[in-house]
Amino acid sequence: MNNLITKALSYSDIDSLVHIGGHIGQEVDFYQTLNLKQVIFFEPVEEFAKEILDKIDGKKNFVLNKYALGSQDSEKLIYIADKGVNDDSGSTSLLQPRDSKISFSNKKLIEVKKYTNFEYSNIDLAVLDTQGYELEVLRGFEEKLNSFKFIVTEFTNFEGYFNQVLYNNLNKFLNKNNFSLISQNKKIMKVFPNNYEGSYGDALYINNVLISKKKVLLNRLRYKFLNNFIYDFLSLYLNLKFWKSKLRIILK
Repeated sequence: MNNLITKALSYSDIDSLVHIGGHIGQEVDFYQTLNLKQVIFFEPVEEFAKEILDKIDGKKNFVLNKYALGSQDSEKLIYIADKGVNDDSGSTSLLQPRDSKISFSNKKLIEVKKYTNFEYSNIDLAVLDTQGYELEVLRGFEEKLNSFKFIVTEFTNFEGYFNQVLYNNLNKFLNKNNFSLISQNKKIMKVFPNNYEGSYGDALYINNVLISKKKVLLNRLRYKFLNNFIYDFLSLYLNLKFWKSKLRIILK
């Protein structure tokens, strides 16, 4: 995700950001290097929030809100991922998870608010790390959505959580609200997705006011190219071909 923010900086300055789904604040050190005037975290799980508070202690430009964000004010259950040997519980979500290798033995009732309930204005970048709940968060931005220069969001083309937004619909929503894809980090597990595997990653979107109409069109065409099964298939094929060639060299 950090490389996408660096990419955004090549288009425009970033003085402030909001990070929704802060987890344990893994990005605090990186954000500190950006010399931002304001960094706002949202994290509703108390034990995770405590870790963020420890990391931002003494940093006056950082603030934490112990709420989840969504499209309406409510109380919801959050499914907390168990910490495994190679997992830091980053799969915690407001959506019910499907069966997987990750276990969710703990649930808590937490408070969800719309972003517009908070008096933040002129924030340059929104980072969404909400495990399938991204569209609900964006809807809760309401009229403030178009005040952002950039949005970095998680995406997936398979339903790892019940009723989560898939990348195609997330992209359509952002396009409709005048944002275009610039870049993405994408991991391909399966060319033809099912409920358990497919492609996922992080995507960087830019507010169309910062680019030309020609660039908007090119970026939308780029999304179509980057995110169809032909691209995924070629990526897997070339990767497989590469490793087969390496294996031949080793076996010689």
